[in-house]
Amino acid sequence: MTELIDLSGYVEEGQPVYPGGSRTQFWTTSTHEESGHTWKQKAGEETGAVKRKFKARRQGDDEEHPVVRTVLVSEHGPTHIDAMTHLDPTSDESIDEAPLETFYTGAVGVDVSHVDSSDFIEIEDIEGSLEENDLEIRDGDAITLYTGHRDEHYDTESPEKRYDYLYDYTGLSEEAAYWLADEGVKNIGIDAPSIDHSSALETKQYPAHDMGAEREVLNMENMANLDAVAGRRFTLCAFPLKLRDGTGSPIRPVAIIE
Repeated sequence: MTELIDLSGYVEEGQPVYPGGSRTQFWTTSTHEESGHTWKQKAGEETGAVKRKFKARRQGDDEEHPVVRTVLVSEHGPTHIDAMTHLDPTSDESIDEAPLETFYTGAVGVDVSHVDSSDFIEIEDIEGSLEENDLEIRDGDAITLYTGHRDEHYDTESPEKRYDYLYDYTGLSEEAAYWLADEGVKNIGIDAPSIDHSSALETKQYPAHDMGAEREVLNMENMANLDAVAGRRFTLCAFPLKLRDGTGSPIRPVAIIE
């Protein structure tokens, strides 16, 4: 039996977005009731489609119900993946140019939730989780880092928790980032705003992203439910939208476990 585990968070208003990115917003473009009235005028009668549009109203609901919405979302807002052009301005590999194989690959999940937000994720933290669960990194693998940060701090309404989510989390040390590349990892995922430590917002030191640019290793950020795959090997399916010249894209990553 195949088990599918959703590793994404919602695309929703109020979600914490990395400083400098556009906040996610939704607008109602058209409602059932509005289009139903227009269709009735055009057709000169209540067709079956028009009656369907007025179903809620005839049940006593006076609200209008969206039939189409428009969304404003950053390429790097919700659960997303970075393109090489986000990491390296000299790269030609925008998200629509990345090979599909990049997003469908073997993966291992590790638990690094013991690492405090003031500290970096080091090689021994990753190795310890791998050894504890008898896992090994294979060439071409993705790896997910469960820190517990999203579980503790993600919130769409509290500005205090949103601040903590965006400005106080652990991330890979330079040594750990390059070690993962040496081990053959091609994609790194985390349940935090960045695979780099939150101190990068002040120091402007992004060693994990630097490594990604140098070694052509991508990263997925703002992931969810990574505790469900911690200590497990799985197949990762994390296709991006085909955004022309995209610097990244929202994704809905899924762990496939046979």
